[in-house]
Amino acid sequence: MRVNGIGLDSSARFTFQSHAHTDHFVSGKIIFATKATKFLSHLRKGGFYREVEFGKTFYIGDFKARLYPAGHMLGSAGIKLWLENGTLFYTGDTKWFKLRTAEKSRFPRADFLIIEATFGVPSFTFPTPREAEKKLIAFIEEAFDRGRRPVLYVNQMGKAQEVMKILDVHGITVKPSREILKVARVYSKFGIRFGNVERDGEVVLRSYRSPKVENSLSPWELTVSGFGRLKLSNHADFWELVRIVEKVKPEKVFTVYGFANEFAGILRGLGHDSEPITPDAQVNI
Repeated sequence: MRVNGIGLDSSARFTFQSHAHTDHFVSGKIIFATKATKFLSHLRKGGFYREVEFGKTFYIGDFKARLYPAGHMLGSAGIKLWLENGTLFYTGDTKWFKLRTAEKSRFPRADFLIIEATFGVPSFTFPTPREAEKKLIAFIEEAFDRGRRPVLYVNQMGKAQEVMKILDVHGITVKPSREILKVARVYSKFGIRFGNVERDGEVVLRSYRSPKVENSLSPWELTVSGFGRLKLSNHADFWELVRIVEKVKPEKVFTVYGFANEFAGILRGLGHDSEPITPDAQVNI
Protein backbone atom coordinates (compact mmCIF):
# COMPACT_ATOMS: atom_id res chain seq x y z
CA MET A 1 0.00 0.00 0.00
CA ARG A 2 1.01 3.63 -0.25
CA VAL A 3 0.53 6.30 2.39
CA ASN A 4 0.92 9.87 1.15
CA GLY A 5 2.90 8.42 -1.77
CA ILE A 6 5.30 6.42 0.42
CA GLY A 7 5.36 2.68 -0.25
CA LEU A 8 4.74 0.40 2.72
CA ASP A 9 5.63 -3.12 1.59
CA SER A 10 4.60 -1.82 -1.82
CA SER A 11 6.69 -0.60 -4.75
CA ALA A 12 7.12 3.16 -5.02
CA ARG A 13 9.88 5.71 -5.63
CA PHE A 14 10.59 5.74 -1.90
CA THR A 15 9.46 2.60 -0.14
CA PHE A 16 9.77 0.69 3.11
CA GLN A 17 10.20 -3.10 3.22
CA SER A 18 9.23 -4.53 6.59
CA HIS A 19 11.02 -7.88 6.33
CA ALA A 20 12.59 -10.39 3.95
CA HIS A 21 9.72 -12.74 3.09
CA THR A 22 9.12 -12.75 -0.64
CA ASP A 23 5.47 -11.66 -0.39
CA HIS A 24 6.76 -8.36 1.00
CA PHE A 25 9.47 -7.74 -1.59
CA VAL A 26 9.32 -4.29 -3.18
CA SER A 27 11.10 -2.24 -5.80
CA GLY A 28 11.88 1.46 -5.80
CA LYS A 29 14.57 4.07 -6.24
CA ILE A 30 15.42 3.63 -2.56
CA ILE A 31 14.21 0.77 -0.36
CA PHE A 32 14.42 1.54 3.36
CA ALA A 33 14.91 -1.51 5.57
CA THR A 34 17.02 -2.90 8.38
CA LYS A 35 20.45 -4.31 7.64
CA ALA A 36 19.28 -7.86 8.36
CA THR A 37 16.35 -7.48 5.97
CA LYS A 38 18.73 -6.23 3.29
CA PHE A 39 21.11 -9.18 3.70
CA LEU A 40 18.30 -11.74 3.78
CA SER A 41 16.53 -10.18 0.80
CA HIS A 42 19.72 -10.25 -1.23
CA LEU A 43 19.62 -14.05 -1.07
CA ARG A 44 16.78 -13.81 -3.60
CA LYS A 45 16.65 -10.33 -5.12
CA GLY A 46 18.65 -7.22 -5.90
CA GLY A 47 17.74 -3.60 -5.34
CA PHE A 48 19.27 -0.58 -3.66
CA TYR A 49 18.61 -0.76 0.07
CA ARG A 50 19.28 2.03 2.52
CA GLU A 51 19.99 0.47 5.89
CA VAL A 52 18.18 1.99 8.86
CA GLU A 53 18.77 1.17 12.52
CA PHE A 54 15.94 0.62 14.95
CA GLY A 55 15.04 3.78 16.86
CA LYS A 56 17.03 6.16 14.66
CA THR A 57 15.18 9.06 13.03
CA PHE A 58 15.50 9.36 9.24
CA TYR A 59 13.56 10.81 6.32
CA ILE A 60 11.68 8.83 3.71
CA GLY A 61 10.68 11.23 0.99
CA ASP A 62 9.51 14.37 2.78
CA PHE A 63 8.49 12.64 5.99
CA LYS A 64 10.29 11.94 9.23
CA ALA A 65 10.30 8.25 10.13
CA ARG A 66 11.56 5.74 12.68
CA LEU A 67 11.74 1.93 12.66
CA TYR A 68 10.70 -0.33 15.54
CA PRO A 69 11.27 -4.09 15.89
CA ALA A 70 8.25 -6.08 14.70
CA GLY A 71 9.19 -9.42 16.28
CA HIS A 72 8.19 -11.44 13.19
CA MET A 73 11.68 -12.62 12.20
CA LEU A 74 15.26 -11.35 12.26
CA GLY A 75 15.33 -7.73 11.13
CA SER A 76 11.58 -7.34 10.74
CA ALA A 77 10.36 -3.82 11.43
CA GLY A 78 7.37 -1.57 11.73
CA ILE A 79 7.60 2.07 10.74
CA LYS A 80 6.30 5.26 12.33
CA LEU A 81 5.74 8.22 10.00
CA TRP A 82 5.18 11.85 10.92
CA LEU A 83 2.64 13.05 8.34
CA GLU A 84 0.81 16.35 7.77
CA ASN A 85 -2.24 15.36 9.81
CA GLY A 86 -0.71 13.17 12.49
CA THR A 87 1.53 10.19 13.11
CA LEU A 88 1.04 6.76 11.57
CA PHE A 89 2.45 3.39 12.60
CA TYR A 90 2.52 0.43 10.20
CA THR A 91 3.20 -2.90 11.89
CA GLY A 92 4.23 -5.02 8.91
CA ASP A 93 3.97 -8.69 9.87
CA THR A 94 4.31 -8.66 13.62
CA LYS A 95 4.37 -10.63 16.87
CA TRP A 96 3.64 -9.52 20.44
CA PHE A 97 5.51 -12.34 22.20
CA LYS A 98 9.30 -12.63 21.99
CA LEU A 99 10.74 -15.30 19.69
CA ARG A 100 14.24 -16.70 20.16
CA THR A 101 15.56 -15.46 16.81
CA ALA A 102 13.78 -12.11 16.40
CA GLU A 103 14.17 -8.79 18.14
CA LYS A 104 11.50 -8.08 20.78
CA SER A 105 8.69 -6.09 19.20
CA ARG A 106 7.93 -2.50 20.18
CA PHE A 107 4.78 -0.52 19.42
CA PRO A 108 4.87 3.28 19.68
CA ARG A 109 1.92 5.56 20.27
CA ALA A 110 0.46 6.86 16.98
CA ASP A 111 -2.64 8.68 15.73
CA PHE A 112 -3.20 6.19 12.91
CA LEU A 113 -2.40 2.48 12.82
CA ILE A 114 -2.11 0.08 9.89
CA ILE A 115 -2.04 -3.43 11.35
CA GLU A 116 -1.77 -6.84 9.74
CA ALA A 117 -4.74 -9.16 10.28
CA THR A 118 -3.38 -12.51 9.07
CA PHE A 119 -4.94 -14.21 12.10
CA GLY A 120 -7.48 -11.51 12.91
CA VAL A 121 -10.38 -13.64 14.15
CA PRO A 122 -10.84 -15.19 17.63
CA SER A 123 -10.58 -18.76 16.33
CA PHE A 124 -6.85 -18.11 15.93
CA THR A 125 -5.66 -18.24 19.51
CA PHE A 126 -2.15 -19.66 19.75
CA PRO A 127 -0.07 -20.99 22.60
CA THR A 128 2.74 -18.69 23.66
CA PRO A 129 6.06 -19.42 21.95
CA ARG A 130 7.36 -21.18 25.07
CA GLU A 131 4.21 -23.32 25.33
CA ALA A 132 4.52 -24.25 21.65
CA GLU A 133 8.19 -25.02 22.21
CA LYS A 134 7.30 -27.53 24.93
CA LYS A 135 4.85 -29.24 22.57
CA LEU A 136 7.49 -29.40 19.85
CA ILE A 137 10.06 -30.99 22.15
CA ALA A 138 7.46 -33.47 23.44
CA PHE A 139 6.65 -34.49 19.84
CA ILE A 140 10.34 -35.01 19.04
CA GLU A 141 11.07 -36.94 22.22
CA GLU A 142 8.12 -39.25 21.59
CA ALA A 143 9.45 -39.92 18.10
CA PHE A 144 12.89 -40.72 19.53
CA ASP A 145 11.34 -43.05 22.11
CA ARG A 146 9.67 -44.97 19.28
CA GLY A 147 12.85 -45.14 17.24
CA ARG A 148 11.64 -42.64 14.65
CA ARG A 149 13.36 -39.69 13.01
CA PRO A 150 11.09 -36.63 13.04
CA VAL A 151 10.63 -34.51 9.91
CA LEU A 152 9.52 -30.89 10.39
CA TYR A 153 8.12 -28.76 7.57
CA VAL A 154 8.86 -25.07 8.09
CA ASN A 155 9.06 -21.79 6.22
CA GLN A 156 12.69 -21.82 5.11
CA MET A 157 13.26 -18.23 6.20
CA GLY A 158 12.42 -17.23 9.75
CA LYS A 159 10.46 -20.21 11.07
CA ALA A 160 13.18 -22.70 10.15
CA GLN A 161 15.82 -20.74 12.03
CA GLU A 162 13.51 -20.34 15.03
CA VAL A 163 13.04 -24.12 15.16
CA MET A 164 16.78 -24.68 14.68
CA LYS A 165 17.52 -22.41 17.64
CA ILE A 166 14.91 -24.08 19.84
CA LEU A 167 16.40 -27.50 19.12
CA ASP A 168 19.91 -26.15 19.67
CA VAL A 169 18.90 -24.92 23.13
CA HIS A 170 17.55 -28.39 23.90
CA GLY A 171 20.66 -30.18 22.61
CA ILE A 172 18.98 -31.75 19.57
CA THR A 173 20.87 -31.89 16.27
CA VAL A 174 19.26 -31.02 12.94
CA LYS A 175 19.68 -31.83 9.28
CA PRO A 176 18.34 -28.74 7.45
CA SER A 177 17.79 -28.41 3.72
CA ARG A 178 20.35 -26.45 1.73
CA GLU A 179 18.08 -23.40 1.43
CA ILE A 180 17.35 -23.38 5.16
CA LEU A 181 21.06 -23.60 5.92
CA LYS A 182 21.82 -20.72 3.54
CA VAL A 183 19.47 -18.47 5.51
CA ALA A 184 20.91 -19.69 8.81
CA ARG A 185 24.36 -18.53 7.71
CA VAL A 186 23.01 -14.99 7.34
CA TYR A 187 21.46 -15.23 10.81
CA SER A 188 24.87 -16.16 12.19
CA LYS A 189 26.30 -12.90 10.85
CA PHE A 190 23.88 -11.13 13.19
CA GLY A 191 24.88 -13.11 16.26
CA ILE A 192 22.29 -15.90 16.08
CA ARG A 193 24.40 -19.03 15.83
CA PHE A 194 23.46 -22.67 15.54
CA GLY A 195 25.72 -25.32 17.03
CA ASN A 196 23.49 -28.26 16.21
CA VAL A 197 23.77 -28.66 12.43
CA GLU A 198 24.98 -32.12 11.43
CA ARG A 199 24.98 -34.05 8.17
CA ASP A 200 23.05 -36.84 9.87
CA GLY A 201 21.12 -34.70 12.38
CA GLU A 202 18.47 -36.22 14.61
CA VAL A 203 15.66 -34.03 13.20
CA VAL A 204 15.15 -33.32 9.50
CA LEU A 205 14.04 -29.80 8.51
CA ARG A 206 12.38 -29.35 5.13
CA SER A 207 10.74 -26.39 3.43
CA TYR A 208 7.15 -25.70 4.34
CA ARG A 209 4.44 -28.02 3.07
CA SER A 210 0.88 -26.74 2.70
CA PRO A 211 -1.37 -27.55 5.67
CA LYS A 212 -3.89 -28.83 3.11
CA VAL A 213 -1.85 -32.03 2.95
CA GLU A 214 -1.59 -32.48 6.73
CA ASN A 215 -3.66 -35.64 6.55
CA SER A 216 -1.11 -37.20 4.22
CA LEU A 217 1.76 -36.77 6.67
CA SER A 218 3.05 -39.66 8.73
CA PRO A 219 2.72 -39.47 12.53
CA TRP A 220 6.37 -38.36 12.70
CA GLU A 221 6.06 -35.53 10.20
CA LEU A 222 4.84 -32.15 11.40
CA THR A 223 4.07 -28.78 9.83
CA VAL A 224 5.13 -25.96 12.15
CA SER A 225 2.86 -23.02 11.31
CA GLY A 226 -0.07 -20.99 12.57
CA PHE A 227 -2.06 -22.98 10.01
CA GLY A 228 -0.39 -26.31 10.84
CA ARG A 229 -0.69 -28.89 13.60
CA LEU A 230 1.94 -27.27 15.81
CA LYS A 231 1.04 -23.61 16.13
CA LEU A 232 4.43 -22.06 16.70
CA SER A 233 3.62 -18.87 14.82
CA ASN A 234 5.74 -15.83 14.07
CA HIS A 235 2.53 -13.87 13.45
CA ALA A 236 0.42 -12.33 16.18
CA ASP A 237 -2.72 -14.28 16.95
CA PHE A 238 -6.07 -12.55 17.44
CA TRP A 239 -5.51 -11.55 21.05
CA GLU A 240 -1.98 -10.34 20.37
CA LEU A 241 -3.38 -8.10 17.63
CA VAL A 242 -5.93 -6.65 20.06
CA ARG A 243 -3.14 -5.96 22.56
CA ILE A 244 -1.14 -4.15 19.89
CA VAL A 245 -4.08 -1.89 19.05
CA GLU A 246 -4.53 -1.13 22.74
CA LYS A 247 -0.81 -0.36 23.07
CA VAL A 248 -0.68 2.06 20.12
CA LYS A 249 -3.92 3.82 21.14
CA PRO A 250 -4.73 5.10 17.64
CA GLU A 251 -7.62 7.36 16.73
CA LYS A 252 -8.10 5.35 13.52
CA VAL A 253 -7.16 1.76 12.63
CA PHE A 254 -6.68 0.33 9.15
CA THR A 255 -6.54 -3.46 8.90
CA VAL A 256 -4.77 -5.26 6.06
CA TYR A 257 -4.02 -8.84 4.94
CA GLY A 258 -5.74 -12.03 6.02
CA PHE A 259 -8.95 -11.41 7.95
CA ALA A 260 -8.87 -7.63 7.47
CA ASN A 261 -12.65 -7.27 7.07
CA GLU A 262 -13.47 -9.40 10.08
CA PHE A 263 -10.85 -7.82 12.33
CA ALA A 264 -11.98 -4.30 11.42
CA GLY A 265 -15.54 -5.25 12.33
CA ILE A 266 -14.47 -6.70 15.66
CA LEU A 267 -12.45 -3.58 16.45
CA ARG A 268 -15.47 -1.41 15.70
CA GLY A 269 -17.42 -3.53 18.17
CA LEU A 270 -14.71 -2.78 20.73
CA GLY A 271 -15.16 0.95 20.16
CA HIS A 272 -12.37 1.64 17.65
CA ASP A 273 -12.76 3.62 14.44
CA SER A 274 -11.57 0.93 12.05
CA GLU A 275 -11.78 -0.02 8.39
CA PRO A 276 -10.15 -2.66 6.18
CA ILE A 277 -7.86 -1.77 3.29
CA THR A 278 -6.26 -3.83 0.55
CA PRO A 279 -2.49 -4.29 0.11
CA ASP A 280 -2.62 -2.05 -2.99
CA ALA A 281 -4.60 0.73 -1.27
CA GLN A 282 -3.72 4.42 -1.54
CA VAL A 283 -4.13 6.14 1.83
CA ASN A 284 -3.80 9.89 2.37
CA ILE A 285 -3.43 11.29 5.87
